[in-house]
Amino acid sequence: MDLTKRVLSVLLFTITVGMLPSSLTACDGFWKTPTPIPTSTPTIPPSPTATLPSDIPAEVIAARDAALAFLRTTYPAKAPPEGISWVGRNTTPPGVVGVSSYEFVSGDWLLWIGRPEISPGMFIYEMELTNQQAFFHWTGTFDARYTVLESNLNVAIEVLVVREIVLSYVREHYPDQAPAALLAWIGERTTPEGATGHESCRFTAGDWTMTVDYDLGTAAPLVYQVELRNASTAFEWRGQVDAEGTVLEHR
Repeated sequence: MDLTKRVLSVLLFTITVGMLPSSLTACDGFWKTPTPIPTSTPTIPPSPTATLPSDIPAEVIAARDAALAFLRTTYPAKAPPEGISWVGRNTTPPGVVGVSSYEFVSGDWLLWIGRPEISPGMFIYEMELTNQQAFFHWTGTFDARYTVLESNLNVAIEVLVVREIVLSYVREHYPDQAPAALLAWIGERTTPEGATGHESCRFTAGDWTMTVDYDLGTAAPLVYQVELRNASTAFEWRGQVDAEGTVLEHR
């Protein structure tokens, strides 16, 4: 089974940690990121320029504005500018129970928000923001208090799987030094502009940094080179993950 085919199984395995079986039924059909310890994000009130149809809850607007505020702080040169007006609509399919979805448009920006109910009265917000003209693609997850659980800018889903494979390996072999199981990771594609044939991504969570590098467009099988470091403890791990999901540690 190649790495792409492992995407669903790895992500489903991760999301099941700490969730009830009934929660999984309610969230079926939506891609979910791990549920880590949230980072601090201020609660942002709804934007005064927002278009708020009656079938879009105020909490969804607040989650949207919290995400936009986070993006402007984290990626000031790339995020949607402050003060633009969004037009929203409810895109929840008829008859669906336990999860709702919404879409917001502003010029070339398109923001999708999924709102699964993970337990009675408790929601998370899964978001995808794109701008094809600006080559911008961001995915993120926020909890019910609008704090960041996961954020990835222009990171391929296969790289997210590689990250989880490596973290699982390190926790198994170095349990006293490995990253905690529930961390909020911030990921970003770091490939230099104009570079071709090689991709780089970086993830950070507190004192932890992980880099993932891989080559594209070659006849050789795809291999992901990974480094994991902790700036406080000086822990370092290097290795690779192949297209089958096999980890080879570099000692």
